[in-house]
Amino acid sequence: MIERSRTIPKGSLGELFWLYVERVVGRRSLKRYLLQGVTFSILSELPTTWSSLFRGIVYRKLMGHMGENCIIEKNARFYIPERIFLGNRVFIAENTHIDPESFQSEIRLENDTYISRGSILRAGYQPEGPCKIHLHEGVYVGDRSFLYGAGGIEIGRFSTLAYNVGLISSNHSYNDPSIPIRFQTSKLAKIEIGENVWLGARVVVLAGMKIGDGSVIMAGSVVTKDVPSDSLVAGIPAKVQGCFQINRS
Repeated sequence: MIERSRTIPKGSLGELFWLYVERVVGRRSLKRYLLQGVTFSILSELPTTWSSLFRGIVYRKLMGHMGENCIIEKNARFYIPERIFLGNRVFIAENTHIDPESFQSEIRLENDTYISRGSILRAGYQPEGPCKIHLHEGVYVGDRSFLYGAGGIEIGRFSTLAYNVGLISSNHSYNDPSIPIRFQTSKLAKIEIGENVWLGARVVVLAGMKIGDGSVIMAGSVVTKDVPSDSLVAGIPAKVQGCFQINRS
């Protein structure tokens, strides 16, 4: 596991402005900041009914990559878009936040992924290497889900997240009572979710967990241990309740 500390930025108004530019663009580029800001400010508010495909065409110039026939609804917000990579036919719904958080991090959504309303995908940051959220082909993320990829998140093909699902690949340390928890180090570990997995409503998956192919995590469960393939899991903490007899040959 990799550790990371957090601090509150201090400095003059000018220095804080450049820190903000770095936060939304990924580097200190006033030209990029203005281009990105004007483009997103004008287009993000346009009605969904006639401008979703248009946004997909124009945003392509700002993204790290954007495939064909992507649909982006209004009020979807993108930070550091050069570190966002979209495949073909990606759907990003209204009021979502897609946020690599650092130019060293990335968010990658493969073909036919679907991000529902109000969801937040935040890759995070770690000094030793890139943080990454990687959703493979056909992954569905339900309303108001939160994916925090500081330790890395990878979701296999055609897996489904219901609404209000949380994938949290980091955990605050709290060993030193003299320091506020917010400023103590974070422990980071990758979450790996296999193919054709279903996470029910309000499921939480903690850092370092692996969920095997074909498993079902029932609503409200908190996953604190690895889950074998083809398992039915429920509870806080989640435990295997049964298994599916699947012939994968």
